[in-house]
Amino acid sequence: MAVNSPISQSWLELPEMGVGITFSSAIEPILRHQADLVDVIEVEPQTTWLDTGADSNRYRQPEEVARHIRELPFNKLVHSIGVPVGGSNNHDPNQTTLLRDIIQDLGSPWASEHLNFNSTEAFQTGFFLPPRQSEQGVDVVVDSIRRLRDELGIHLAVETGVNYLASRPDEMADGDFVAAVATQADSGILLDLHNIHTNALNGRQPVDAFIDQLPLERVWEVHLAGGFWMDGYWLDAHSGPIPDALFTQSREIVARLPNLKAIIFEIYPSFVESVGLDEICWQLERLRELWTLRGSRRDPAGQRDAGAHAPEPRPVEQRDEDTVTPVAWQTELGSLVIGKPPEQELGRELANDEGLALLQKLSLEFRASMITSNLRRTTRLLILALGEPVYRAILAEYRKNVTPNLFAATEARAFAGFIQGLDINVPQLAEVIEFEIAILETLIDGETRLVRFEFDPLPMLLALGEGTLPDEPGRAGLFEIEITPDNAQSIF
Repeated sequence: MAVNSPISQSWLELPEMGVGITFSSAIEPILRHQADLVDVIEVEPQTTWLDTGADSNRYRQPEEVARHIRELPFNKLVHSIGVPVGGSNNHDPNQTTLLRDIIQDLGSPWASEHLNFNSTEAFQTGFFLPPRQSEQGVDVVVDSIRRLRDELGIHLAVETGVNYLASRPDEMADGDFVAAVATQADSGILLDLHNIHTNALNGRQPVDAFIDQLPLERVWEVHLAGGFWMDGYWLDAHSGPIPDALFTQSREIVARLPNLKAIIFEIYPSFVESVGLDEICWQLERLRELWTLRGSRRDPAGQRDAGAHAPEPRPVEQRDEDTVTPVAWQTELGSLVIGKPPEQELGRELANDEGLALLQKLSLEFRASMITSNLRRTTRLLILALGEPVYRAILAEYRKNVTPNLFAATEARAFAGFIQGLDINVPQLAEVIEFEIAILETLIDGETRLVRFEFDPLPMLLALGEGTLPDEPGRAGLFEIEITPDNAQSIF
């Protein structure tokens, strides 16, 4: 049953934002030279934030970054990636306060967040994980959506997630779950078609069946992207062109969406160079074709809120819900993904799911990428001096001993501390770590730092910048490098 709320039905008046792309510095050449392809940029605020580590006002966005995004001549949408609504935990007020300010600053008419969880009551999972798809799970998510909407003071859409686990007989079908959540929370839906395509390829609900279960008038936004196969699974990797089969299917789906306000192409910055700007422009042209089809097919079967006929929900196996509460689901699945052994029957069940090994691998790779992006010289030195297998063994040990962090700089500092606590015999490793941590700290707090060396650091630092070790060690002596707010970014 739909829930009355202060913004109930007012989302029908949301403005059309058009065709766009996930914002990153990597796609700025398109924004400068082929701006006619882009109506809207979707900003993921947390990717630009710095974690100060303070108890209050912990996160900040550099003013120059905020100003640059604000002044870009495009519509803006805010797509949060830090306070997902698929779990039972409270949202971090340090995040929601800054998030609300950014939404207002950019004039985003709605915000979106993921129908996943990334933390338990005890630890961060470091990776988006699927929620418990049960009636209790619906109640938990609806409460989370309502709270986040109140905290942000804006219309909220929830993104349909990817799920690499096998379907379970004791859970609601994917489409039924999203429909129940959106209707009861009176929220919008961000329909990530590549996520749904990914789920279908990996053996979950077929795309058409998923779409037929949704209240399609609640879909405000569509995401499309590319992926690739790994370990027998299709990954939602945001790595390239939209698959042709998905694009063909999207034509029919978009025509059924009467209130569609935006279509966004997603690509991670790390893939922009390999994919190429010309290919990305072609994908935007394809999205403009889709945009012309929006709402062109009247579809009473999708109007569930209007009381029209909809497919009957799939029967769910009756079982003792107390053993698979949303909190138990978060704790057991989260623990397994970060490398802890199962403790309950649910954990043992999940451990037998082939998709769990993939989630564990993706979670570790995600943590490794955060470390590498912030400790580039340190990780190169470890790999060059010890070899890739030994470095991987260190990462595995790190995962066992340190729970994930949400922000890359925080993860990097934790890894640096872990390395400093090990007895690793690599010349100049300690100095390289200290140098890179000093850069991070200056980027965060804007304070000038002086890093001292008992050898000439330039041969090592220059060689690591090229991905090699120096031919000769730096000469002994006392040397200093001053890291200032002005040079920290260029050194980084």
